[in-house]
Amino acid sequence: MVNGNGIDETFSDRLRQAESAEREMQRLEPLAAEAPQLRLQKVKAQKEEERQRAKEDSLSKARNAAQSAADKQNRVPELLGHAARSVIDLYTLIKDIDSSRRQAMEALGVADRVDYDVELEEGEEHERSLDRDTRGLAYALAARHGDTRIKQMLEELDPNFTMLRGCNLDEPLYRDVANFVVRHAVPNEAPPQALINTPAAAVVSEPVPPFPDHSPNGLPNGAGDADDPSA
Repeated sequence: MVNGNGIDETFSDRLRQAESAEREMQRLEPLAAEAPQLRLQKVKAQKEEERQRAKEDSLSKARNAAQSAADKQNRVPELLGHAARSVIDLYTLIKDIDSSRRQAMEALGVADRVDYDVELEEGEEHERSLDRDTRGLAYALAARHGDTRIKQMLEELDPNFTMLRGCNLDEPLYRDVANFVVRHAVPNEAPPQALINTPAAAVVSEPVPPFPDHSPNGLPNGAGDADDPSA
């Protein structure tokens, strides 16, 4: 229907709706303009919440782990005491083993000296029977005796002996502990002087004392002083 002004009523309704919508848009436009900023703030807030939650979770785990470490550390003094006592026992045992080996070498040194004296006596008798000079025989025989011969005899008593024989040395920690203890219990020292270092002039019935040390040039003391070993 057309009114007196020639305007369709439907048109007028549409206009009113449009104008109403326009006013609503104008009213909402400032709020709509805030949407991007509000979305950004929301994202930041969510991220902050996630960070705070992650931090709290991490701190909780850290507190639990630290407490667990403290509880375990309480056992360290006792276990260290056990380990120290075991190391001391091992140290003492290795010292005792080394002492026994040295005693064996001293005893073998006496036996080697006896063998040397017997060989010297028999050799001199043999040389004199052939009217030959016996000078130098003592030193020749001494070369077959002494430290090397004593060690050989000890090896024959217990072949392939080592301080760590039968030990599990495949594990690095075991090997490190074993080497540490052995180094402290049996430090590198000059081997005990053998009983045979210089020859005797004659066989005597009295107990034979250890021979003097070797001279710095590697020869038995007095080896270059005279041709006669008894000099």
